[in-house]
Amino acid sequence: MNKPHPNVAFDFSPLHDMKFGTDVPEMGTGPVSTEAVTSPEYFEKEKDKIFKRTWLEVGRVEEVEGIGDYLTRELKVLGTNIMVVRGKDGALRAFHNMCPHRGMALATDACGSAKGFACEFHGWAFGLDGVLNYVPAEESFTDLDKSKLGLRPLACDTWNGFIFVHWEAEPELGLKESLGGMGEQVDGFPFDRCKHIAHYSATVKANWKVCIDAFQEAYHATYLHRHAIPGASDMGIALPTSVRFYGPHRSVSAWLKMDIQPTAAEAIAYKHGPVGFAKVSDEEFGGANPDNDESWWFDINVFFPNFFCDIGRGWYFTYNFWPNAVNETVWNMNIYQLDAATAGERIVQEFTRIVLRDTVYEDMSTMESSQKAFDSGVIKEQVLGDLEIAVRHGYEVVEAWMNKP
Repeated sequence: MNKPHPNVAFDFSPLHDMKFGTDVPEMGTGPVSTEAVTSPEYFEKEKDKIFKRTWLEVGRVEEVEGIGDYLTRELKVLGTNIMVVRGKDGALRAFHNMCPHRGMALATDACGSAKGFACEFHGWAFGLDGVLNYVPAEESFTDLDKSKLGLRPLACDTWNGFIFVHWEAEPELGLKESLGGMGEQVDGFPFDRCKHIAHYSATVKANWKVCIDAFQEAYHATYLHRHAIPGASDMGIALPTSVRFYGPHRSVSAWLKMDIQPTAAEAIAYKHGPVGFAKVSDEEFGGANPDNDESWWFDINVFFPNFFCDIGRGWYFTYNFWPNAVNETVWNMNIYQLDAATAGERIVQEFTRIVLRDTVYEDMSTMESSQKAFDSGVIKEQVLGDLEIAVRHGYEVVEAWMNKP
């Protein structure tokens, strides 16, 4: 542990104690089996035990602001394509994107606006509320009851402008109850004041949990990100300053060495605008830095099973990890910042967008290599240290859900 990485010079010690803002669940200290990321049988079970039993984040309300606005999402882990649409009453509803007659998709674009939905196969027409309004040659059907042939619904709800859906039309736990303390912690952050500035996506040949693991610990930052993050080599170990657990969810606050000299590019970018990527929180941004840590960088907030909402001072970004197969995941990232009021602030935004892009691409460079090693069977266990406590918690939670009746 005390052996430095080649070409990186810093002092590892002392590794200070992490603070815990909540009780710490029992997670053990031993190695974690790689079966959870390599077994096709395990993955098939996850579909039913986890993804059909949890609330899943699929978008932002800004994407469906007007009456008739809709978005679609291909959710291979659920074996379906869904659409979320804003009805005439202003309510958001989610439906399986399929005609109940012969299964044809109704909305064939990723997003759009419509007065209703008509099947291009046989012309069955549905309202924005999913009700079947018209069937051509209706008299040719025996005992046709249109009231029972509306679009098949999923539960749909919002939290701080994020849209969540649930496979079950009437889930046992509502969204707010499901988020629990995690939702309460992040409440108060000004999500509605932040504007979307970038989107990145990739299909990765790795298990969805391997992908998540690359983003929920800071232990790797000094090594992996010494190229993308200016000054990373001088940071020392990027320690979690505090950690919180809320049932299946977890939140980690990451540490930043504050006296790093800016590079020439940073100096230019930040000369005429505030630092948008690495600055300590203040009272204006509730929900950030919940334990008031010194040298705070940002919070890694992991919403079980597959959604991240990482927040800092005046910015946040999200990740979604959608499983396609046991060793294939679709990764999406969206970046949001407070509106730029000046040209200088716009330069800062652009610089931040590029730094984040290059940083997460470095994270992604690890995933397929790790998956190949695990699939080989040579490595049968993952050895996790205390700085990877969020990774360990993730596997504990998955295993607990897999064992639920």
